[in-house]
This record gives sequence, C-alpha cells and structure tokens, in this order.
Amino acid sequence: MNSYLKKYFSVIRMTWIQALEYKANAIVGTFAIFSGLAIEFLIWKQVFQAQDLQEIRGFTFNGLMAYIFLCMIVGQLKSSWATSMEMIDSIRTGEMNKYLIRPISFFTYHFMMFIGHNSTFYIVYTTVLILFPIVLPGWAFPTILHVIGFIAALLISIYLSYSIYFCMVCFAFWFGEVRALVIAYNISNIVLSGQIIPLRLFPDSVRNIINLTPLQFLVDFPVSIATANLPINLWIPKMGMALFWCIIMTVTGRVIYRSGIRVYGGYGA
Repeated sequence: MNSYLKKYFSVIRMTWIQALEYKANAIVGTFAIFSGLAIEFLIWKQVFQAQDLQEIRGFTFNGLMAYIFLCMIVGQLKSSWATSMEMIDSIRTGEMNKYLIRPISFFTYHFMMFIGHNSTFYIVYTTVLILFPIVLPGWAFPTILHVIGFIAALLISIYLSYSIYFCMVCFAFWFGEVRALVIAYNISNIVLSGQIIPLRLFPDSVRNIINLTPLQFLVDFPVSIATANLPINLWIPKMGMALFWCIIMTVTGRVIYRSGIRVYGGYGA
C-alpha cells in the first residue's frame, strides 16, 4: 500500500514541478474568471435594473454574483479536458503501450497528472476562496460547516468530472477522432452544469432532465452549499447520490477500457 501511494505521489510531484514552470497559466486563468465575472455583472445588472427586480428565483443580485463567481472557480478546478486530449493522443499514437507493460494504471496515472497540472490553480483559487468571505462577508460561506461541505462536494465533483471524461476517452479505442466528442461535451457541460446560468433559472422541464444526470453535481451542488442555497438536511442525500454516480462512472469507465484493450493494436508505437 505504501509503495502504491508513493508511486502515484511521485507522479503528482513531477507534474507539479512542471506546472510551476508555467505559472502564467494560473494568472491568465484567474484573469479570465474575473473578466468573465465582469461581463456577467454588467449583463445581470442591466436585467435587474431594467425590470426593477429585487430577486430572481430566490437570487438577489449579490447572491447571484457570488454564485456565478464560485461557479467559474469550481468549473475551472474540475475541468480535465486538457488531460483527456493527452490520453486520447496516447491511445491513437500507441504511446499507451508503456502503461500496459508496467505496473501503472492508465486511469490513476492520468488522474494524478491532472491533479499535478492543476496544482497552481488550486493554490491561487484557494487563496481567492479564503479572501472571498473576508472581503465580501455574508455573500458565501456563512459558517465553517458550509466550508467543510463545500470542500467535500468539490472533491466529489473533481473525481466525477474526471471519470466522465475518462469514459469518453476510452472510445478512442474504436474511433479515430474522439476529441470532437470531448469538446462538444465540454461546451454543453459549461451551460448545463450551471457554470454560466444557475440551474434554478432553467425551465422546470429542462431542470428535471438535468437532475437525472450527474451534471447537477459538477458545479451547482458544491456552489449551492457554499452560498447556503441548499438546505443542510439535503447535503447527505445529495452527497450519497453524487458518490453513487462516481461509482457508476468509474465502473462504466473500467468496462469500456477493458473492452477497448481487447481491440487495441498499439499502432504508431
């Protein structure tokens, strides 16, 4: 067990060192979030003022801005589409042969790489999240319990998101071009997970469909906990459902991966 943890911790350490060489990525990513928030601020400010609204579907203007800001951060932290592209290329070019002849899990290795590459984002955004309730008290994280709940939901979101991407990556064993599928999912995920528009603002018919999928747990769930929009008595049932989806996507990914290995030819190696 110790050697197992040490092996994959070395992967995180290696990719973390590489990520530190490109610290500008985290700075640019942070700037993108604040620039995106500025656009959302101007749009929703006009909506509230033009219609003389005090709140929309339970959101005050300040509450909506806090929700959107946290959604952008969570969306950035759980996104693993860049790692997915590397995994797809390794299958297409035959580079994944090295994972088959060594005691390394293709799934776990790239998950550790994903964590290592995003380490700079974790550091920057953790600092932002710590300063958020200090600079804007009352907008989010009303109690320490909400902080703990948010962290737990965020960890589930990161793993669930990676598992979904992994399932799509494994289709590269049969199809020559899977990147279009990943990009299409990434774009639709930004909208349907609540990263741009809160799920509460969606029509009931659309929201009912989203609630049947794991998309609701990727962004909306952790942010709803942080902003106290989700009652505490619903946290445990929701987390149980999210963990259930984690198991489903993990098992599905393993089944697709093992089926793909049987037809994998290692071309390009």
